Amino acid sequence: MYRVIVMLLFLVVFAGCNGHEEEKTVLEATPKVINVETTVVKSFSGQTDLSYSGLVEAKETTPLSFKTPGSVVQVLVDEGEFVKKGKLLATLDDTNSKSSYELALQSKQQAQDAYDRMKPMKENGTLPEIQWVEVETGLNQATIVAEMAERSIEDNKLYAPKSGVIGDKNILPGVNVLPSATAFDLLDINSVYVNIPVPEREVGQLKKGQLAEVRIAATSQSLVGKIDRIGVEANAISHTYPVKILVKNEGWNIKPGMVCDVVLKTDQEYNGMLLSSKALQLDVNGDQYVYLVEGDVVKARPVSVTTLTKNDAVVQGLEEGDVVVLSGHNKLRNGASVNVVNKK
Repeated sequence: MYRVIVMLLFLVVFAGCNGHEEEKTVLEATPKVINVETTVVKSFSGQTDLSYSGLVEAKETTPLSFKTPGSVVQVLVDEGEFVKKGKLLATLDDTNSKSSYELALQSKQQAQDAYDRMKPMKENGTLPEIQWVEVETGLNQATIVAEMAERSIEDNKLYAPKSGVIGDKNILPGVNVLPSATAFDLLDINSVYVNIPVPEREVGQLKKGQLAEVRIAATSQSLVGKIDRIGVEANAISHTYPVKILVKNEGWNIKPGMVCDVVLKTDQEYNGMLLSSKALQLDVNGDQYVYLVEGDVVKARPVSVTTLTKNDAVVQGLEEGDVVVLSGHNKLRNGASVNVVNKK
């Protein structure tokens, strides 16, 4: 009887454990459903505008530095200030330079006195030629040294070599500077460059002189510029080419560093499928793909991008009417179960 009771208890416990295991297995096998938003792919044939984000920079930046080392005494301009050619910008302590100049003047005067004493002797033939050469050489050398010492006093002053706007100011009174150190950046912003990175698949569509629409949010301006330079060497990481658009800057409202949107019109005809650029994803190899919705699961589908605009892309590899994921990518993987929750 005792053995029968023990066997019954064992069977009950085993059945209970097995039930929990089966329940756990069922729970683990149930796939997690991920909420996503989707968009429908449409066919496209025609021209598109090329859109880029750009950054404003000065047309020309000239670094200014002193010709001699020294301690800064005066800084006479501030960042953003317009200066005319010849404007005094800053000065160094010229005490040592003036002392050297005084000594050089004394040496020159001594050489001049010797020259004046010896000249009559040279004229009456009583002075050997070799001594006269030494006197002339001494005066010439002393004159050159005095002129150099005088110029060294001026080297303690920094002037604007041309008109422009002060950019970075890198000195303060009391700071020691070296000739190799940039004291100021002098900017030419009568016209400015807008720098844009252009993908290699699109750079061939651009040409020098092509018009571009430049929209600057900071100044609420929409201006027309022209492509001035097209780079010939791509960025090794992004595979984009630097393109510079020249824009007139009347009133100097546009400042270097401002962000802007650039729209370029091309004559290129495109054929493919149109979808929001938000749907595009990058794999570990840098190739682009989208998540295609098939029933209640998603499949990763490689695509090749023909062109990109600011908000859309024309691609190959999809068909009209395909449904692709627009948001919610961060939790997805190939074959994941999804629930479409598009906003109305």
